[in-house]
Amino acid sequence: MALTVRTATVSRAIQLGRVVGFCIYVAAFFLPACRQATTPGAGAPEIYKGWFCAWVTLVNSFSGAIWHSKDFLAILSGWINPLVLLYLLFLISGKLVWPRRIAAAGMVLFMIATWIYFYLAPLVPLIGHDLWIAGVLLMIGGEVASRRSGSDG
Repeated sequence: MALTVRTATVSRAIQLGRVVGFCIYVAAFFLPACRQATTPGAGAPEIYKGWFCAWVTLVNSFSGAIWHSKDFLAILSGWINPLVLLYLLFLISGKLVWPRRIAAAGMVLFMIATWIYFYLAPLVPLIGHDLWIAGVLLMIGGEVASRRSGSDG
């Protein structure tokens, strides 16, 4: 019985984390996500909101030239958003645990690509980016917690 109560508690915490994470994730699209690095003698750096970053990266996914430059890292960051949608669809069935975990791992790898791109571009992450990442991690964090508790979240 103690295992059942613990599993139910973990399952509820995972669900709550996913809902809170999704709300944070959506809110992040309306906040400043990144800005150009400040350079001496230049004007104020441009600031980009999350929705703009998502739009630019997805639209540029279809440009062959982008895939042959460092900007492909930015494109990978934009593909986190479709992976989030896919991940959420995979939550519908308990039989889709492994595809869900593969999507979650892809999101983490693409996050790393985002940070490498920020360094190379150079861009400075802002609150929208931080919350976007936090929201995604809260949504997919249940994958680790459900493995530890023995449930499929």
